[in-house]
Amino acid sequence: MNWASRQFLLLALVFAPLTAWFLWWTWRRKQRAAQAFVKSRLFRQLTVGLSTGRQIAKRVLLGVAVVTLLLALARPQWGYHDEETTASGLDIIVCFDVSRSMLGDDVKPNRLAKAKLAAFDLLSFSKSDRLGLVAFAGSAFLQCPLALDDEAFRQSVRALDTDLIPEQGTAIADAIREGVAAFGKDSSGAKAIVFLSDGEDHGEGALEAAKKASEDGVRIFTLGVGTEAGAVLRSADPYGNPVFVRDEKGNAVRSKLNEGALKQVADAGGGFYLPLQNRQTIQTLYERGLDVLPKSDLKSGKKRQWIERFQWPLGLGILLLMVEVLLPEQRRTVAPRPPGAMLGAAAATR
Repeated sequence: MNWASRQFLLLALVFAPLTAWFLWWTWRRKQRAAQAFVKSRLFRQLTVGLSTGRQIAKRVLLGVAVVTLLLALARPQWGYHDEETTASGLDIIVCFDVSRSMLGDDVKPNRLAKAKLAAFDLLSFSKSDRLGLVAFAGSAFLQCPLALDDEAFRQSVRALDTDLIPEQGTAIADAIREGVAAFGKDSSGAKAIVFLSDGEDHGEGALEAAKKASEDGVRIFTLGVGTEAGAVLRSADPYGNPVFVRDEKGNAVRSKLNEGALKQVADAGGGFYLPLQNRQTIQTLYERGLDVLPKSDLKSGKKRQWIERFQWPLGLGILLLMVEVLLPEQRRTVAPRPPGAMLGAAAATR
């Protein structure tokens, strides 16, 4: 058994004893007020024919009716059936850069954390879309397959780290190919890839991969994380102390946002580039780039539908109220015959 509005169930549990106490208190108050107003012998004469049992029954009916009506508002449900659910949306693969250059702190708190927030913002805008996640650095792999499961995508984004892929670099071409492969054969309608990266590509073939994806019906959008001024990269030593990331010559590595490379990839993929700034950037991406694409029906599996049973307590409550209104407080009594009439009847029989 299930309750659709549990707040009314709790309200019914609270009101049941309160209603019983209130009805008892008003009953006692009524009795005491009447007895204080008239003398006891006159009170008994005035209340001849009134049924105490019926008066109590009317109050019980009223109290039970109030509780059943609250139970009806709580919408009890029992019994269910499973039905296939579908949603109209897009298939979106987020390609997330986890190379060490994403540790740059030219945006706060750093590029990696800001890109994660952007992925969460995209999830909030993509209510009925299927999202998947590809992590890439020197190579790429599918972190989360396409699904309507928001929590699976959210957990996968939280797990991203610059130590996830040992092979360092920013292989955008590998990420594009992995993203295209992630759509699978069951993906129909519009498909899009969204890049979150600083654009420092150390591989080759990114433009060719983007053009091939566009020919296959996949639109590519890129979001630049970082600044043109860049930042000197830092990491932590085994003791947790911050140290500079150094190249083969021992020089500290400075990483800069490569907007040119990201713009070229977006143009080749039929999309556009945006520098990542705040939530407004994701809103612009979705409204101008993603939401205008044709949507398709996406199957999301089976959903359990509970059967509403609020009609039963509602009907019972209405019935109890009707009985309470129609139930009289007086008993049916035979009117006593006056003494004169009794004497006349006796004389007539003689």
